[in-house]
Amino acid sequence: MRLGGFYSVQDITELDLICPKLDAHGLSVIPAPYQLHRMSDDQCWEFGEKAQELDIVIGEAGMWDNLMTTDRHVQEERILLVRTLLQKADKMRCKTVVTLVGSSVDTNPPLTPHPDNYSRKFKNAFREVVLRILDKLDLRYTKYSIEPWHNTFFYQPEEIYNFIRQVDHPLLAFHLDQMNMISQQNYFKTTGLIEDTFKFLGDYISSVHLKDLRCDPSYMFLKYDEVLIGEGVLDYITLLKHLASLSMDLPCFCEHLQSEQEYLINFSRLHELAKKSGVEFRRRIPGSHFI
Repeated sequence: MRLGGFYSVQDITELDLICPKLDAHGLSVIPAPYQLHRMSDDQCWEFGEKAQELDIVIGEAGMWDNLMTTDRHVQEERILLVRTLLQKADKMRCKTVVTLVGSSVDTNPPLTPHPDNYSRKFKNAFREVVLRILDKLDLRYTKYSIEPWHNTFFYQPEEIYNFIRQVDHPLLAFHLDQMNMISQQNYFKTTGLIEDTFKFLGDYISSVHLKDLRCDPSYMFLKYDEVLIGEGVLDYITLLKHLASLSMDLPCFCEHLQSEQEYLINFSRLHELAKKSGVEFRRRIPGSHFI
């Protein structure tokens, strides 16, 4: 597994320049450039080759607009965008393109809850969207992965597993954000949540976000806060042991933090937790030519 976050590169000329920062904090994975979909095929290939030469994994690209919009023209544009990202990412050897499911409420970002988001009709409609995204794509390096979120059916391990099996496509994967799967039912049982996640979904994980969560007791009603790793309830010893059993190039990103300093705290804590777990994040070894 490889660690990254905060540090990104938008142009091939910046790849050499980012290496000292990555090495200083035990990092070896970056996201794809933000304008990946606008890059030429040759630019994607050259970027990927240079990253491989430097032993930097390009971990993920994201499309965060609502795929379940009721505007069919807009939905078609977003499906086409994900398809374009997948094809560009594959030329770059980027591991995955990530989206959320979306919502019946036509907003961006698509995080609004709605009762229909848990219905069989909604699930079947999203299955068709996934199949349209993947239709006739021939990809060698990249998979399309879906991130769990509490506002849809795509939230807990077994139901996610059932959906992936229902789609039944070799290019569909799961983007693991274990924090996003914490609920009132498993808030104090994250070890069991992690075990269930890997029992059902371990074979499908293509990329990871590493975060932590804590309930705010000063708030009158239910409120969860995203906090620095180690300050919440997530059992990172168990999580890291499981992640280390997957691909040695599995991209693991920290995200959502307010400053570089907060990222550095998370990186340091993750290296410490990995050591306690008897595992480690893979650092750069230029010339190793990962696949």
